[in-house]
Amino acid sequence: MSQTPLQAEISDEIRPFREPEHAVDPIFINRWSPRAFSPEPIDEGTLMRVFEAAKWAPSCFNEQPWRFIVARSPEDRAVFLDFLTPGNQVWNENVPVITLVIAHKYFARNGKPNATNQFDAGCAWGFLALSALQNGLITHGMAGFNAAKARVVLGVPEEYDILAVVAIGKPGDKSQLPADVQAKEVPSTRRPLGETVMEGKFRP
Repeated sequence: MSQTPLQAEISDEIRPFREPEHAVDPIFINRWSPRAFSPEPIDEGTLMRVFEAAKWAPSCFNEQPWRFIVARSPEDRAVFLDFLTPGNQVWNENVPVITLVIAHKYFARNGKPNATNQFDAGCAWGFLALSALQNGLITHGMAGFNAAKARVVLGVPEEYDILAVVAIGKPGDKSQLPADVQAKEVPSTRRPLGETVMEGKFRP
């Protein structure tokens, strides 16, 4: 099968692992979640461009429930590392920016519960991840952390849901990772689109 122009722009690193079923901008295929990060700091302008993209994600009533708590200094990163699981600590030691994603539980407009706060924050994280790739960075979202501990040490009020931790940085050398982590350092695949999109009604 001949390649479309979009398929031709999928990176050589990604191509052996991922093949889209339909023509799509290569940024969606090229984005993945490495664990090999360079400790090189990210300049302020580049990092803020990444968060600028997240700012423009859609949300219910434009509530923008997401917030990002960022650790860049050695002292702040040490605090964040302490509430990660051991499996995530081992590869986050080199990560220059670690971010906690939280979302406000209530509408500012009326104080009622916002049932889409996590949905909306997830969209903002997606925008962030794609913008990071556009700016030469990689990201890796994590659920492996102690949310209760993070709430206490970072002073997060109860009216915010604690959702995820995100590593942001430049690509690093995977040979510096432990052998068991190196084995995971490949782009993941996806199930066929026909198993995800259901027309008319639910089907297993």
